[in-house]
Amino acid sequence: MLDEIVELVFDVILELVPTIILKILLLLAGLAAVAVGVPLLADSPLVGGALTVLGAAAVLGVLASWAL
Repeated sequence: MLDEIVELVFDVILELVPTIILKILLLLAGLAAVAVGVPLLADSPLVGGALTVLGAAAVLGVLASWAL
């Protein structure tokens, strides 16, 4: 029941919002994660490294999807 509701909401959002907007939001979120993660490397290498890697992966994924 709950999974059907979540799926319905997710489908509606994907239909209403163009793909380019979602890619831009993911790109900005990735850049923000990298911007927060790099300074955290000095204080907490594990958290800073995780944020940096996840942010870089998001940015590279969006750029790769645009290039292909």
